[in-house]
Amino acid sequence: MVRINFAEELETAESSLLAGGRMVLEQLERVMQALERRDPGLAREVIDGDDRIDDIYLATETRVLSLLALQAPVARDLRLVNAILHSNGHIERVGDLCVNIAKFVLNGLPYPTNSPMLTRLQEMGIRAGELWDTALRAFSGRDADLAEELPSKDNVLDRLNRGMLQELKQYAGDEQSFEWAVNLVLVARYLERMGDHAVDVGERTSYMVTGVMREFTDASHPEDDLP
Repeated sequence: MVRINFAEELETAESSLLAGGRMVLEQLERVMQALERRDPGLAREVIDGDDRIDDIYLATETRVLSLLALQAPVARDLRLVNAILHSNGHIERVGDLCVNIAKFVLNGLPYPTNSPMLTRLQEMGIRAGELWDTALRAFSGRDADLAEELPSKDNVLDRLNRGMLQELKQYAGDEQSFEWAVNLVLVARYLERMGDHAVDVGERTSYMVTGVMREFTDASHPEDDLP
């Protein structure tokens, strides 16, 4: 009976984790719309909605830590516990990054909605959403092969991010435009970080399935990811 309760609690924790992940995807879509439209109302919805993500994060972590305190999981369950705890933190941080973008929308800088930089950001938002959708599907389906697809998807997001610096140069001679353009570069950085978090979830998924802990890419050789 104890093991059954443990399994049920662990299943509940995983369901909570995935619900938080889906909520983050909704937040990402909403904040990209707010950015595209310069819509402060939508931006405030994103900021307000982050409380729900934080609540899920805390509830999931509390549930899992309580399980660890009360029981000694077997190896397979322990890998799932590890994956939930780590992925839970990545989801919460992506929610915070959405809030950062929303705050940029609210700061009132007069960026034009037809700027090539904004077009690039919208593409980055789509790519970041695809990364997180893949990461969540890999986790819920225990699909290590699907998780292995994340680094190549993330490389596309990285290249889009690097291109923002080239876009920035066209505003270098205009002090007012340069201010909002620099801030758009920061938004791109937030989106790029979302991809990194998704890859980290993929790595934990792979560990959960295979029992082998490894990084998908070698961060000490970033030149390997260059186009």
